[in-house]
Amino acid sequence: MTLTAASLIKTATGFYEAQALYAAVELGVFSKVADGPVPFERLRDDLGLHQNVAGDFLDALVAMRLLTRDASGYGPTAAASAYLTPGAPEYIGGFLALNQRRLYPAWGDLTSFLKTAANLAHGAKVDDPMPALYATPQRTRSFAEGMDGYATLLGRPISEKFDWSSVKSFADLGGCRGMLTTRIAAAHPHLEGVTFDLAPLNPLFDELVASTDLGTRVRFQAGSFFTDPLPETEVYVIGHVLHDWVESQRRQIIQRAYDHLPAGGALLIYDSMIDDQREESAFGLLMSLNMALLSGSSEYTIAQGEGWLREAGFQVDSPVALNELTTLLIGRKPQ
Repeated sequence: MTLTAASLIKTATGFYEAQALYAAVELGVFSKVADGPVPFERLRDDLGLHQNVAGDFLDALVAMRLLTRDASGYGPTAAASAYLTPGAPEYIGGFLALNQRRLYPAWGDLTSFLKTAANLAHGAKVDDPMPALYATPQRTRSFAEGMDGYATLLGRPISEKFDWSSVKSFADLGGCRGMLTTRIAAAHPHLEGVTFDLAPLNPLFDELVASTDLGTRVRFQAGSFFTDPLPETEVYVIGHVLHDWVESQRRQIIQRAYDHLPAGGALLIYDSMIDDQREESAFGLLMSLNMALLSGSSEYTIAQGEGWLREAGFQVDSPVALNELTTLLIGRKPQ
């Protein structure tokens, strides 16, 4: 793609669209229009918008393909109904809210960070970024709701792109409050699943599972994947976890997974991995900077991930694209 001055300006002002999206989620725009078109004046008043800016804001959401507009008022597009309406199966609003509260401010002084590599958000330390996230119940809930956004989107492709037919059980290591566990278990009624994560997430897991009919097939096991015994199961899933840690810790996690798996077991790793030439995956590279800002860690290339798997003893399948942002690696423990 050839860059022009106009495309550079669009990149430089990309935060306009991001903030408009964040504001729409925070204001509850999509829940207001979930049942059908709402007239302008009513929507403006329901949202508490000032009359001088309401029209531009709502019409900007139309131009962004988030709202529709006709003679009867404003309604949701298909994408907004699927991903931005609270209660929708693939709702990502919690992830967007986490971006607005935690990630957007962390990027506010990128220039200084690039000179010092020391501007870590919330005082997180490289050796353990988790305590700050779970310092209070509200922080724990906010983080879990943010992670739900990714898990809801990846549950379907992971359920479809890995062959679960001969598997009886699995565990999501670092699985937060269990959204991915419940998605995989719901897609495959023969499976039993475990969410393995730190104890503060257990009440949120129980809350989530209580809203499903999966209570007899999924459970929570509290623990650290560095020090505690891992669940006894056939498949481990590790997603958006390795990028929280430095390389020596990643190797340790993968090796412990290998050691705990039975012969013939599998380890599934997914992340926003970087292409091996480090020149195409703009999202992965920027996500790598994001992880450095937050916890002093990074993303990694596909080849690096494959190398850690082989080093631990796994046989490695070809990489699988879960979506345009996420790559899945599959390591199999020899029989």
